[in-house]
Amino acid sequence: MKKQLSLHDKALLAMREAVRDVIERHRKEKRPLVIWDYKKQKVVFISPQAALRRFNKEVGKKGRVR
Repeated sequence: MKKQLSLHDKALLAMREAVRDVIERHRKEKRPLVIWDYKKQKVVFISPQAALRRFNKEVGKKGRVR
């Protein structure tokens, strides 16, 4: 039997999917992404490939939604 996801888990999944879609759209259009770098305290431009690596690293740290 499948466990039903909580509203929080559904929101996390939706947010992750949206971020992944934005990165993919920028990759197809060959456009950089603009993000806020907390360490440097400024806006930076990054490639879609770098954004995808960061995204996968962050998602991996937090684990998967059950």
